[in-house]
Amino acid sequence: MHPVFLQIGSFELASYGLMTALGYAAAALYLLPRLKKIGLDKDTFWNLIFIAFMGALAGSKLLYIVVSWPQLGATLAEKLTNIVRDFRYGFVFFGGMIVSVGALVWYIRRKGLPLLKTADFLIVGLPLGHAFGRIGCFLAGCCYGRPTDMPWGVVFSDPHSLVAPELLGVPLHPTQLYEAAGNLILFFLLHTASQKPHRAGTILVEYVLGYSLMRFVIEFFRGDFRGEYMAGLSPSQGIALVAAAAAFYLWSRLKKDKQNG
Repeated sequence: MHPVFLQIGSFELASYGLMTALGYAAAALYLLPRLKKIGLDKDTFWNLIFIAFMGALAGSKLLYIVVSWPQLGATLAEKLTNIVRDFRYGFVFFGGMIVSVGALVWYIRRKGLPLLKTADFLIVGLPLGHAFGRIGCFLAGCCYGRPTDMPWGVVFSDPHSLVAPELLGVPLHPTQLYEAAGNLILFFLLHTASQKPHRAGTILVEYVLGYSLMRFVIEFFRGDFRGEYMAGLSPSQGIALVAAAAAFYLWSRLKKDKQNG
């Protein structure tokens, strides 16, 4: 595809980085007009966005390093070199989500904001921004799918793309586009649900369940290395199951509180 969006001399603007930035901008622009509805001031909102961004960057890179450690090189020096060689690529979404959630929970509690209500507000913008990021993955050639004979298989031919060299010219499942489309559908569903009266925490639960199910299924079509499999499942599928279980637990607590209330 087009891993480099723009090149001027030695300067390169990576398509993945551009689409990720556009994703954060799209999510922020969606949420900004709704600040009054939740009673957030702009300074606090932008602090939340910054924390989410930095947490996602650090967490997704860290989990990538953990799951890809055996593939990064034979020696520690080789591994460290490969980690810092090109910081634009090599991220795992669930790692970013885990660190971002932890950092956001800390900040929200520090500010004395209602945790579940604030989470419901912010989470609607996440799949919108994530959809842009997955399009960036498609342009870069990362997170690619397995070979397929389906008519919608996508062929990557640019040697600078992140598709494995042996798969260049081979029709692959466009798993990046599968997830981009799934995230957009999830965004519209959450947007619709958020406009109706709901118990605090409900939108968060719906997002976690929806994304976990989507990611669990799409993982079967992925062809890139994502860490060692355990019991036939990738690390992301394992995290998806844990996240879904946690969401079910929160949903049961919310349901119980509603009945008791």
